[in-house]
Amino acid sequence: MLRSRKSSGPLHFVRFTLFFNGKICASSGQKLNSSPTTRGVVGSSDKISAVSRLCLLLPKITKVAHKTQKSAVRNLSCAILIVLCAARVGAVDLYLDVTKAKFRKIVVAVPDFGGESGAEAAGIIAGDLNFSGYFQTVDDPDSLKAAASGGEGNFPAWHRLGAELVVRGKIVTSGGLRLEYRLYDVKRRKQILGKVYTGEKKLLRKMAHRFSDEVVERVTGEKGIARTKIAFVSNSSGHKEICLMDYDGYNPVRVTRDRSLATVPSWLSDGKRIAYTTYRAGNPDLYVRNVETGKVVKLCTFQGLNYGAAWSPSGRWYALTLTRDGNAEIYLMRSDGKKEKRLTHQGKVDCSPCWSPDGRHIAFTSGRAGNPHIYVMNTQGRILERLTNSGYNDSPDWSTKGDRIVYSSQQGPHFDIRIMNSDGSEKMSLTRNCGDNENPSFSPDGRHIVFSSTRDGGENVYVMDIDGSNQKRLTFMKGDSECPCWSPR
Repeated sequence: MLRSRKSSGPLHFVRFTLFFNGKICASSGQKLNSSPTTRGVVGSSDKISAVSRLCLLLPKITKVAHKTQKSAVRNLSCAILIVLCAARVGAVDLYLDVTKAKFRKIVVAVPDFGGESGAEAAGIIAGDLNFSGYFQTVDDPDSLKAAASGGEGNFPAWHRLGAELVVRGKIVTSGGLRLEYRLYDVKRRKQILGKVYTGEKKLLRKMAHRFSDEVVERVTGEKGIARTKIAFVSNSSGHKEICLMDYDGYNPVRVTRDRSLATVPSWLSDGKRIAYTTYRAGNPDLYVRNVETGKVVKLCTFQGLNYGAAWSPSGRWYALTLTRDGNAEIYLMRSDGKKEKRLTHQGKVDCSPCWSPDGRHIAFTSGRAGNPHIYVMNTQGRILERLTNSGYNDSPDWSTKGDRIVYSSQQGPHFDIRIMNSDGSEKMSLTRNCGDNENPSFSPDGRHIVFSSTRDGGENVYVMDIDGSNQKRLTFMKGDSECPCWSPR
């Protein structure tokens, strides 16, 4: 971290004080070849496609209207009827209504797929489905093995285990890797999803994650997050560098080699590029790196601090903190660099901006009231509301659903992760009595939070559910890991 463990101020606020006083010094892959094969019920995308086809018909119907209004009305009525019928036929009956505040988890069985990597693939999928919060997997290896030995149509055995869904798979490793996955509805005794993935053997985890996401979407209508990434900062090389890992902590890899100080990664809305502040050229400048191609671009290099970029949902603008005018203030910059606007003018430290998912508001940290607190302003810089009123508060992050804001807060001797409604009501601590917990970042489905914690001595990245349950350590690298940021889907 950039502050002392005994520091009484929040992470980013203290960072800015140190930066401002000039006391800080520097202390992959190949594409998955997928050939999906879908069996059973039709996917929900068919309904969307049907409605889209109606939109394509409208210009033609409008043209007809110039000739005869009655004919146009008849054509429009027929078109709507045809599309609605097509949408009904192609519609999917979802198994779980995740819009409800509380729902019962679906019990799913994921037996060993057999073969060289069958147990590993089944374990990955079971882990993904458990983590999603929508499923509860059958945890009885002997019973799973016995039921699986009866063949894929052995529905009575799965029913006796309490399974409502079953994932079966087949893996062929000769000449590469071929994974066949099928999802069965036990009660209806039918297959409801089938996929085939082919590629190199090293892509096993990626293929399994992809099928997990397919299952989540098929059952809930929501996109899964098993293929998302988490960017973070690690000093395992002796310098603070930007790293990436899978959402479950696997496959950590260093993506910068600046050999100075690189910090505060943030994802652009395309999910392919990361912005970060680095001292590689001596000044704390803002760079953007494409994590797929490795291409690096200088984005903002004003004299002084260029720090903490946060991209708007549209990708057209980003907010960041600059000290170009002598104080740490928040600016709005267009992504092409052709327009900028200063949003704060208080003469106090303003930092850590984050966008609301509708792109209309920005939450941020400000010391204008003495201690740092969380505020919300619109994109013109007009302050709408102060959300926190006690302690030291920093690092807000807005849920993709727009209803919650998570942040770090020091109400006693340590920092903890807290969450509140986006209007500042119903504040709740998610961590307590376990070291300093900071830098929270929402998952793209808004159901999980990644953060850094010192609970095990050094600093590492952890993840938990939105209610604070199921806290789990993700990083086990040499040195400290901090400043996590979850990628978009």
